[in-house]
Amino acid sequence: MEYIKAVAEIRQQKKVASDITSKNIWVKQSKDYIFKYLHEKIRIQDIAEYLHLNANYLSELFRQCENVTLTDFILQEKVKLTRNLLAYSPYSYIEIATYLGFSSQSHLGKVFKKYTGMTLRQYREKYGQNFNK
Repeated sequence: MEYIKAVAEIRQQKKVASDITSKNIWVKQSKDYIFKYLHEKIRIQDIAEYLHLNANYLSELFRQCENVTLTDFILQEKVKLTRNLLAYSPYSYIEIATYLGFSSQSHLGKVFKKYTGMTLRQYREKYGQNFNK
């Protein structure tokens, strides 16, 4: 009986490990998609269709594995790129917003302030390089 229990326990552990690995593959592929299309408007539905998954399932899976929602992850990555563009490029705010798939400069500004606590202008003035256009 002890042997049967031990074998059953090992099988269960392997199944759980396999489930975690397969979940991580979906999360990794989601991130790959996000980074590939970061400069565009990204919808969760688009990622889910690309991976042939249900959007709600993908969202929940991502949140469980990464402890952040898929939407927040996408926006955080766009803010990181925005920070680099503000600091190291001469592009205007509207050019950056357009490049990253935001509907407007105002929308980018609101998202940016939410994640950094600074406006686009404040960030550029503090960290930006001087570019002569």
